[in-house]
Amino acid sequence: MNSKNVIVVCVDRDNDLGRKANISGPIIGRKNNLNAAAKLGIADPGESDVNCIFGAIRKFDEVKKFYSEVEIVTLTGVGKQDFESDKEINEQLDKVLEGFPVDAFVLVTDGAEDDQVMPILQSRAPIMSKETIIVKQASEVESTYYTIKEALKDPYLARIVFGVPGIILISYYLFGGFSLQIISLILGIYLLLKGFGIEEKMISTSRDFLKNISISRASFIFYVGSLFIFAFGLYQIYNGFISSSETDLFLRSISSIQQTYFVFLFLVPVSFLVGKTIDAVHFKKAFYLRNYLVYGISTMLLWFILDSGTLVLTGQADLVWFILSMFSSFIILMVAYNLSSVFDVRKKITDLLVGLPVYEKGKMIGKVEKINSKEKSIQFLPAKGKELIKLTKTKFKVKKGRIIVS
Repeated sequence: MNSKNVIVVCVDRDNDLGRKANISGPIIGRKNNLNAAAKLGIADPGESDVNCIFGAIRKFDEVKKFYSEVEIVTLTGVGKQDFESDKEINEQLDKVLEGFPVDAFVLVTDGAEDDQVMPILQSRAPIMSKETIIVKQASEVESTYYTIKEALKDPYLARIVFGVPGIILISYYLFGGFSLQIISLILGIYLLLKGFGIEEKMISTSRDFLKNISISRASFIFYVGSLFIFAFGLYQIYNGFISSSETDLFLRSISSIQQTYFVFLFLVPVSFLVGKTIDAVHFKKAFYLRNYLVYGISTMLLWFILDSGTLVLTGQADLVWFILSMFSSFIILMVAYNLSSVFDVRKKITDLLVGLPVYEKGKMIGKVEKINSKEKSIQFLPAKGKELIKLTKTKFKVKKGRIIVS
C-alpha cells in the first residue's frame, strides 16, 4: 500500500454549513463530516453541499484502499464569493496542514463555483483526482446559472442588460406618444458612444467626479452644486419638450435642448472647475490651474458654436454666421491659451512649490521646504539628512506635481 499522505477535500465556499447548520470549518475526519452532512441535511434537505460531503466520504473510503495515510476535510468560506472567502479557505487549509502534511489532494466539489478553490490547493500540493457531484440534474444547469450570475456582475454587461432596458422603460413613461422615436434616438446615441469608445471616457470622467466629492473638502459645495444644476437642466429639457407646440420631433428636440446650453455648457462646468481649482490649490496641484482656465474658456466657446449651429438648423441664421463663429472661437482660444501662461507655475518659483516631493532618477529624495523667487531656487530636505539642499531653476523642472532633478 502506498505511503503517500492524501487529503480528500470538500469545499463549501459560500458557507452553507455555517449559515444553515451553525458548523464552522475546517471539518476534519470521517465521523465529523458524516455528522456535519446529516445536520445540514436536516436544516436544508435540498442543499447540494449535503450530497457533496457524502460524495467526499465515499471518495475517502475508496482512496483508503490504495493509501495508508488518508484524511478527509471540508473547508468553508464566509458566505461571499470573493477574496474574503478565499482568504478564509486558505487559513483553514494551513491549519489542517499543520497537523497532517500532504503529498496530494483529492478534490470533491458540487459545481463550477467551488472549482475556484483549485489554485489554492495546487499552491500546496498537486491535485491527483477531482470529482464533481451532480444532484440528479444536468451539470449544465448549475454551471450555466453560475456563469450568468458572474457575467451580470460585470459592470459593462450589466449596463447593457439592465441599464438600456431601464432607460427604454423610463422613456416610454415620460414621453408618451413620442416614446418610440425617443427610444430609437437613445439607442442610436448609445451605440455611437459605444462604437467610438466615448462611453468609457464618460464613465472614467464620472468616476473621477464622484471621487472628488467629499464633505471634508471646501470644494464639496461646488461639486454637489454641479450635480443639482445638471439635474435641473435635464428637467428643463423634459419640460420644454413636453410643453412645446412644435409638431416636428427634430425641431421640438432642438428647441428644448437649446434652452439648456447655458446650464450644461456654462453653469455646470464653471461650478465643477471652481471646485477643481479649490482642490488644486489646497492639495498643492497648482500646475493644473492653467488647464482648468483653458477648459473653462473652451466650454464657453463650445456653447457659442453649438448655439450658432442650432440657429442655422432652425433657419434663424445662415451658414456664414456659423463659419464666422468657428473662426472667432479659434482666435479667442489661441489668445486665451497664450495668456493662461501667467498661471503656469512650472515656469515660476512661488510658494506653491513648497511641500512638493523631489525626485531624482525615479526615486523620491525629499520635499521642498523653502523657495527663493529672487534667486530662482528651491531648498529641499533630503529623506536621510538634516541640512537643506539648494537647487537653482536650471537644475530641475516641475512635472505633474513633482520636482524632477535634471
